[in-house]
Amino acid sequence: MKIIDLCGKTVLPGFNDSHMHLLSYGYGKTIADLEGASSREEAKNIIRAHIDQNRIPPGVWVEAAGWNNDNWDDNRHLTKEDLDAVSTEHPIYALRVCGHIAGLNTKAMEVMGLDRNTPQPHDGHYETDAEGNPTGSIAEMMNLVYNHVEEPSVEAIQSMILRTCQDANRVGVTSIQTDDFDTLPGRNFANIITAYRKLAAEGRLPVRVSEQCALADTARLDEFLAAGYRLGEGDDFFRMDTVKLYIDGSLGSRTAWLQEDYSDDAGNQGFAVYSDEKRLFEIVEQVHKMGTGAVMHCIGDAACEQAIAAVEAAQAKYPAIKPRHGLIHAQILNEDLCRRIKAAGLFVYIQPIFIEYDLHMAEDRVGAARMKTSYHWRTMQDQGIQMAMGTDCPVESFNPMWNLYAAVTRKDLYGNPAEGWYPDEALMLQEAVDGYTYMAARMSGEEDRKGRLLPGMLGDLVVLKEDIFAVPPDHLKDVAVAMTIVDGRIVYADTES
Repeated sequence: MKIIDLCGKTVLPGFNDSHMHLLSYGYGKTIADLEGASSREEAKNIIRAHIDQNRIPPGVWVEAAGWNNDNWDDNRHLTKEDLDAVSTEHPIYALRVCGHIAGLNTKAMEVMGLDRNTPQPHDGHYETDAEGNPTGSIAEMMNLVYNHVEEPSVEAIQSMILRTCQDANRVGVTSIQTDDFDTLPGRNFANIITAYRKLAAEGRLPVRVSEQCALADTARLDEFLAAGYRLGEGDDFFRMDTVKLYIDGSLGSRTAWLQEDYSDDAGNQGFAVYSDEKRLFEIVEQVHKMGTGAVMHCIGDAACEQAIAAVEAAQAKYPAIKPRHGLIHAQILNEDLCRRIKAAGLFVYIQPIFIEYDLHMAEDRVGAARMKTSYHWRTMQDQGIQMAMGTDCPVESFNPMWNLYAAVTRKDLYGNPAEGWYPDEALMLQEAVDGYTYMAARMSGEEDRKGRLLPGMLGDLVVLKEDIFAVPPDHLKDVAVAMTIVDGRIVYADTES
C-alpha cells in the first residue's frame, strides 16, 4: 500500500462529463484547427497552411473545423466562394464550431454529387443562391460528407482516444459519456467499438467511457444489433449505454428548432431533423421497449416538445418499462415543457459553460420573453428535475472548473456581466459538484459505483490545489488540479504540486 500525503488539498470524486464528443475532440487535433480564427481570411490562411505543412496532394480531402462567424466582422457562413479561394484542386470541408453547419468548396460538392438538382435531404439542408445553385453552406449534412472521406484506421482512432483522455485527466475528468458513432468519416461504429475495447482490454484506457450510441433511426439501430452489439453491454472502462438522437441544430447557427420565429431572423424557426416525427417516435419506442432509453439533443423549444412527446407516447404504450430517457441541452424552454419534463421523469444534461458564448447572443436570437424560461437551471433544480453537468466538448472546453464557475456565477470567463447573467438562475456550488459526480453517474445508471467517496465505490478521485468551497466564486475557474486517480492509479500529477 502506498500512502500519499495530500497536505490538506481538496479531494472530490472524479469528474464525470455527462455529454461530450471524445473522438470529435481527438479527431479535431489531426485536422486544420479554426477555433482561433478571428476572420474568414484568417480561417482561409490556416487551411492553406495546413495543406502546405502536411503536403496534402491534389484530390485528397482537406478537413477543417472550429470556425465561428459570430466572432467575425461579417456574419456570413463559409461558402464555396471562400474555400475555392483556398484550393480548387482539393475537396475541402470546414465545420463550424457548433458541429451543425459546414462550408464546402466546389470540388467537395463535385465529389459528393451535390448540385442544383440534388433533392434536399430529409434530415439536413443545403443553402442555395438566387439561381438555385448550392452556395456550399450545409446544415446537418456531415454524414453525407463523411461518406466520401477516407475513414481512419482502428490504430488512428486509438491514438485520438488516448490523446483526448490524456487532456481530460489533466483537468480531473475520470469518466466521460460520449457520442462518437457519427463523428468520423465512414461512420464506422464497429471500428470505434473495437478501438475502445482493445484499449480497455490492454489496460490502457485512463478514462471510463459510456458511449451514447448515435443511431438515428430503426434501420441504423437494426444494423448495430445485427452486428452483434447490445446496448448496456461492456465493463467499467467501456460500455455502450443509451441511444443518442439529434432533434435540431444550434442556437448560434440559428438551426435550433423554435416554436416561433427567431427574434433576429424573421421567418426562420430553425431546423427539425425529424420533419417526419414518425421516425423519431419509432426509434424512441423501440429503445424504450428494450429498457435502454434515448438521450436527445434538443436546444429549441419546438425540438424539446417533440422529444418529450416521443417519450410520453412510449411511456403511455409501455408504462411498466422504466428506461432512462433524457434531454441534452434543453436550453429554450417554457413552463409547460418543464412540467412535462418533470412528469415524464426525464433527465436533463446541462452545459453551463455554454453561457460563455451564449450570453452574448441568446437574447438577440430568442428575445427577452423566451429568455425568462431559458438556461434556467435554478428553476429546474427547485422543480426537482434531475440534471447532470457536461460540456459538449469540443464545442466548449471540457475543463470542469470553467463549467462549475459558469454554473454558480452565470458569467463569462472575463467576469461579465459583473452581476451575472440572469443571476437568479445560478446553482449552488454543491449542486453543481453533484451534477458533475453523483448525478452524472445516475445518468448512465452507475450511481451505485461512481460519484461518491464511499467504501465500495470505484477508486476515481480528483485532488484540487485549493478548497473550492472556500475560494470566492469568481476564482473557481482558476483552481487547478493537483492529481487525478482512476481505478486507484495515478493517471495525472502536477509536478509542481
